[in-house]
Amino acid sequence: MSNLLDHYRVLGVSTGAGMAEVISSYKRLCRIHHPDVSNDPESEELMKRINIAYSVLREKLRREAAFRERQVYTRPARKYTTGPDARAQGTASRKAGAEEEKEAYAALHEYFMAINTCDHARAYGILSSYDKRYITRESFIDWRKSVSRLYPMREFKITGGQQRLNVTFGDGKTLIARKFRVMVTEEDVVDDRMQSGDVEKMAILENGVWKVFLGYKGVVDLTRGFDERFEAKRKRDIARHWEEYYGGLYPEYNMLSIAGMRKAVSREIYRQKRFGGTLTFAVISIKTGSAKGAGQDELLGSAARTIDGALRETDIPAYAGDGIFAILFVELKKKNAEDIIHRLIAKIRKDAGPQLGGKAGIEYGFETWSGRGLTGIDAMNKVLKRFQKKL
Repeated sequence: MSNLLDHYRVLGVSTGAGMAEVISSYKRLCRIHHPDVSNDPESEELMKRINIAYSVLREKLRREAAFRERQVYTRPARKYTTGPDARAQGTASRKAGAEEEKEAYAALHEYFMAINTCDHARAYGILSSYDKRYITRESFIDWRKSVSRLYPMREFKITGGQQRLNVTFGDGKTLIARKFRVMVTEEDVVDDRMQSGDVEKMAILENGVWKVFLGYKGVVDLTRGFDERFEAKRKRDIARHWEEYYGGLYPEYNMLSIAGMRKAVSREIYRQKRFGGTLTFAVISIKTGSAKGAGQDELLGSAARTIDGALRETDIPAYAGDGIFAILFVELKKKNAEDIIHRLIAKIRKDAGPQLGGKAGIEYGFETWSGRGLTGIDAMNKVLKRFQKKL
């Protein structure tokens, strides 16, 4: 998905939705579109999109909650001269300065909250009239969408550095302004790492109301630059994805090698520890015995084609090798996983036909973990141990 707005649309909630509304909508969609209850052929793909949208928005809302807790306004302590007149004058000045500083801070804070919730129209309304001379509402929204594609996760923390100054603009007007230092933490799509840095943002007092001043005239050029970086990254990702995919295949059976399966398992274990859910690890073992026909390789190849054909249209990772087929089911109940295993075994027997001799047999074993109970790959190796295999 290109940006956060797509995730809101998938779950059918507004951009200002809270955690409770997101969870409620996710559960409702699961009851409708989960492949276990829906006969729609598109339910698998739709459920993937729903799960991705839910995990992204849940993490985003958690970040926002932490952001709000940190943004309690505190004014730094200052020293003033003493004396009867100085104290009276200083008290009034301090009160006026503190109130002014707090209002400027609030305007900047509201702007960042609007950006965090993808409410770009509200963020545009907080901009100064000097920005709006050069930035239309549409170009501002396009720019912010472009930034959110390149930086899917961003955090803003106003760290201080407040200054009161007078700023003269091109039309000759001189306005009161406040400068703030802002710590920006972002997950950069280009190099796949988190990075932080300080930037300066300014609020100006226009007609008694504090507005945020950006000073960006070339928003169209900025948008183009962000889009070009994102598109270049997307092309590199596609090439890398296919390189990793083919590198992790067991070439003879067109299924994952043991290295590819280990990587897929590690990824799903990480997701379960972070977000919870259900994982079922299943193993099917074929003991060829006195297999008739072309022999052992043909029998295992037939079984691999059967499993690959059944799982090809899904996102279920499966490993093949040495008579063992390991399958990792994500978000599937134990009973449903066992039903699928039984159907796979029946189809393997049917497709193998006379190749499956009298002494040949098919065994299986599986285990299910729910919540965040899966500790690591060692737990799955216990399932493989009875088949003398290891990930």
